[in-house]
Amino acid sequence: MNRIKLTLIIVPVLVMMASCTEGSADKKVPELADEMCNCFDEFSKSVSEKEMGIFKEVSTAAQPQKVLTDAFAKLEAAEATGLAEKMKSIGDRNSPVFKCLDAFDKKHSKETTTDKEKLTEKLLKELQSNQCNIGAAIINLSLKKGK
Repeated sequence: MNRIKLTLIIVPVLVMMASCTEGSADKKVPELADEMCNCFDEFSKSVSEKEMGIFKEVSTAAQPQKVLTDAFAKLEAAEATGLAEKMKSIGDRNSPVFKCLDAFDKKHSKETTTDKEKLTEKLLKELQSNQCNIGAAIINLSLKKGK
């Protein structure tokens, strides 16, 4: 009889502990990264090969802000202005990228994680491995901001 009572107490506690060790978002990083990457599909069509090279370099850089600043310094004025405008457009509330990422946030707002920074790092690695250079660059810039 005592074993049954003990089991009835221990099993729910173990289940609760197991569910606390990993959030729902932590369990589906590949799915989240793939969905996030899709938000940049249309945008990537407007990016030149040279600009894509910059995004690729920024996506894996230990100091992405420095890499981006150095890349801008090497561009001609018109190229730098064009790339800056394209990057600025990502944050425009009316842009397809912003709308897609906003919908992504709303869809996954109930997802949980045990460590937001670790989740972001996992998403970054997944985006990098999927060759989602623009998404990985944006994540890397936000992750390393202020570091």
